[in-house]
Amino acid sequence: MEAWLERLMQGIDPDAPDASLQLFLRLMGLIDWWLLFWLTLLFVAVGGLIGWRRGTFWRDVGLAAALGPLGWLVSFLLPLPERRCRACGRRSPARATACVHCAAPLSAGARQKARQPK
Repeated sequence: MEAWLERLMQGIDPDAPDASLQLFLRLMGLIDWWLLFWLTLLFVAVGGLIGWRRGTFWRDVGLAAALGPLGWLVSFLLPLPERRCRACGRRSPARATACVHCAAPLSAGARQKARQPK
């Protein structure tokens, strides 16, 4: 560790006013930014796939972009979106077109389809 710090500080005067900036720029030069960019895109794509399957696409893309693979875990820990049925007051999955408890239509589109005679 000492040898690494000495090599990092080589050519930098610790008493100079811009020493911290020079040290920061040297540290940032050690990072492979392209690798981080492509990994972030991969994390966002996987988060999008998880969100697409769960019905929470944009939430999971945001979690993956902000937290990386930890966002995937957070996505699985958060509850799925739900809607409240106007007829019985119970909760049904957001993707459902009819209440799973009383079979009443949940959306305006579903109500119109149910009213149309066949």
